[in-house]
Amino acid sequence: MISIFMIGFSIIVAITLCVTYLFFIKHVNKNALTILSCVGLLGGLVTAQFYHYTFYTSDFDPLSSTEYRLLILFLPAMFYFFSRSILFPDLTVRPVHLIHFLPLPLAFFAPLEFTVPVAFLIGTGYCLWLTNIVYHLRGARKRFGLVFVFFSFFTVVAIFVLIFGFVATYVDAAYFYHFYTAGIGVSLILVIGTLLVFPNVLSEIDEVVRLGYSNSTLANIDIEASKQRLNELITVAKMYQNENLSLALLADAMKISHHQLSELINSQYEMGFSQYIRLQRVEAAKQLLKSEADASILSISMEVGFKSQSNFYAAFKEITGDSPGNYRKLVLN
Repeated sequence: MISIFMIGFSIIVAITLCVTYLFFIKHVNKNALTILSCVGLLGGLVTAQFYHYTFYTSDFDPLSSTEYRLLILFLPAMFYFFSRSILFPDLTVRPVHLIHFLPLPLAFFAPLEFTVPVAFLIGTGYCLWLTNIVYHLRGARKRFGLVFVFFSFFTVVAIFVLIFGFVATYVDAAYFYHFYTAGIGVSLILVIGTLLVFPNVLSEIDEVVRLGYSNSTLANIDIEASKQRLNELITVAKMYQNENLSLALLADAMKISHHQLSELINSQYEMGFSQYIRLQRVEAAKQLLKSEADASILSISMEVGFKSQSNFYAAFKEITGDSPGNYRKLVLN
């Protein structure tokens, strides 16, 4: 019953994530490769769970199916291409990248004892590659400490699935399907958890990756003058009050490119644009919570630029470690 629940949960979450990424996430670079690999990865996970469902509800053994073995060899490649295109959106697909599909023919002629371990070994390798890439980004460890906890759990899950992939042909197949089903479910839970705790994680990681692997864009600007101008726009003009404030909009006001503004905030304040704006809004909210004792928390959250009270609570808790209501009680008593 737990596995059946995990299958239903995984299918709903994967479809929801796919639709959300395709139609509602606007602040990350998307191209044909990211879209195709996203659909391929999440669609593949849904298909795998359907195969597992047939195992639980009939006498069909997916591992005996060429299509299923092809699927578990296909998923690591989709994971690689989606991760790579998210991290490096300017990646140009070349013939050499087809090497990631070389394992696919194993599904047609290689013995099961070889095919399944290879599929999970490759998948685990890609997980370790992704964790290593993000971990070694310039300054990322300081800024994304909790994100790395999610990455670490994700990698641990992949390693456990790898172990079961190696022993799958030597134990009752049910154990393999139980663990693989749970592994997919837990991985999606980690993805959902990361997005709930860090709703801007994709855009922020994209920002850090781009800065960490590219040449500086600040060579021809006066950094101190730019910092002063940024401070004026935030503290005097209070541009953070605009709930639709974007990197491009603020950069236009500063008369610099959005790449330059992004690097300026990252290098001088050791945080991404989204995090910087959340900090300014929370600092302004703290002053209003003290000075306007009769104002509602909702009105204050809207005044400082948050689109919803839930976003305000999440940001306030992230930055201060306390809720707005408790903070107000402490400073007024």
